[in-house]
Amino acid sequence: MPRFTGVYRAENGSWYCKATLGRDPLTGKRLQVTKRGFPSAADAAAARRALLEEAEARDQPVTAGRSLTVDELLDLYLDGIDADGRLAAKTRYDYRLNADAYVRPRIGRVNVRDLSPEVILAWQRDLLAGVDTKRGKPLSANTVRLARASLAGALKLAVKNRILASNPLAEVERPKPKRTIPKHWSPEQARAFLRSQDGHRLYPLWAFLLGSGVRIGELVWLRWDNVDLDRRQVRIIEFATALGYELVESDGKSVTSRRTIDLDDGLAGVLRRQREQQRFEARRAGYEATDFVFTKPKGGSYHPQDVSKTLAELSVDAGLPRLTAHGLRHTSATLMLAQGVAPKVAAERLGHADPMLFLSLYSHVTPTMQRQAADAIGQALFGSG
Repeated sequence: MPRFTGVYRAENGSWYCKATLGRDPLTGKRLQVTKRGFPSAADAAAARRALLEEAEARDQPVTAGRSLTVDELLDLYLDGIDADGRLAAKTRYDYRLNADAYVRPRIGRVNVRDLSPEVILAWQRDLLAGVDTKRGKPLSANTVRLARASLAGALKLAVKNRILASNPLAEVERPKPKRTIPKHWSPEQARAFLRSQDGHRLYPLWAFLLGSGVRIGELVWLRWDNVDLDRRQVRIIEFATALGYELVESDGKSVTSRRTIDLDDGLAGVLRRQREQQRFEARRAGYEATDFVFTKPKGGSYHPQDVSKTLAELSVDAGLPRLTAHGLRHTSATLMLAQGVAPKVAAERLGHADPMLFLSLYSHVTPTMQRQAADAIGQALFGSG
């Protein structure tokens, strides 16, 4: 029997062929196509010749788009952004996580060419009607918006490489999230919590979170080298982010994340006592020496998820609404605005990139500020003295 190039026999006795049809513009790798299930070597060879002739007759190289599934397109896109590092590690991690949880199970096997706005709209509605297996609650509009992100990037890549003529996702509106007030404590509740923790070794950590408004990923990697107690200032220049449970270095949430925060006398005093407590603990055997400001009893930095879990438990024990570390940040922002701190200054202190977004987020506080402004103007115009 004559031997055919690129033709092979499978274990079940059938024949298959392989053909290299140029380079895939998505990856730059040579594109190899395999066709299986032929009854004879001659049939497999004929199919291989047809593939090669078809590729040669076309004006441009064959791309995987002719049989590309959404799963395969996602692989190409996600592997590509990992390779070139264009996006932050946390963003890339979340893209994969959300693609695996929300995109692949429902439309992963759909051919990219068959993705129409109608298919995507049905997928989106299916998500909104579903239940978050982790939280046991209906999926929120914001979760669906996050689920769209990795698919959006993949489809843009498909359009760029002429696999699709247009992006079907662009024709489907994102679901609008419900406007909610961020969970936070009132000034009275914040003071009550600090009183309940007075004397506890974690008191400095909670006081600093409330007094500074820093993100939890900024707090856990804050080092003494970036604390100037004489000037009462803290530089926020190092950031931790969690990929699952693994902590990795981050560039911060935005370009305004790197900043200097002024401390009041009370918070500076809290940090001085924290340093003394840390020096006392460091004299114990088995202490892991670090230069982090906030450390566990045996040394070493805290993990953001552990801090939030502990706070949630302590807040309930104190008879207060359950709050995580992010909730303390919201509380700090609310306290600043309620005390008359200018929104732009408050946004800068918290490291918000967009003061307008900050104002929108805390619009529940601004009516009080409007009243204060009206009273101040009235006093200036009509008050005595």
